[in-house]
Amino acid sequence: MLQDKMKDIQENLVPVTMITDINKSAAEKLIALQTECMTDLFYTGLAQMQALSSVREPKEVFELQIKFFKELDAKLANITEKEVTMLSETKEQLVDVIEKNISGMPDMYGMADATKLMQYAREKIEETINISAHKQNGSSNKTATARKSA
Repeated sequence: MLQDKMKDIQENLVPVTMITDINKSAAEKLIALQTECMTDLFYTGLAQMQALSSVREPKEVFELQIKFFKELDAKLANITEKEVTMLSETKEQLVDVIEKNISGMPDMYGMADATKLMQYAREKIEETINISAHKQNGSSNKTATARKSA
């Protein structure tokens, strides 16, 4: 009996495990991309400083700086594109896991009974509103008829 319960719990936690694995993989990829980006930026900045130290003309300094910032912009755009692509893929994987497993959730958590109760309550509320509205229309019709005859 205890083994059956444990087996049921493990089966029910498969989606959670899958989501955890997807998130872990995404975090590892993001960390790797950020590490690569920071290392690249460090060495690019170092190379820029070395290049600037050998220049004597102000015009050359500005040209080197413009070149540096264009390269920096391209590198940052590239890393951002990689990150967005990776995050989009992760989102799709998470949505797939959730969509595949959401159908079993009502039975798993007793939500089917709660859903039935809510539907029953909604029907009763609508019925009460309709009866009240009918009574109000009936009494207002009687009042209007009494006013007309007076």
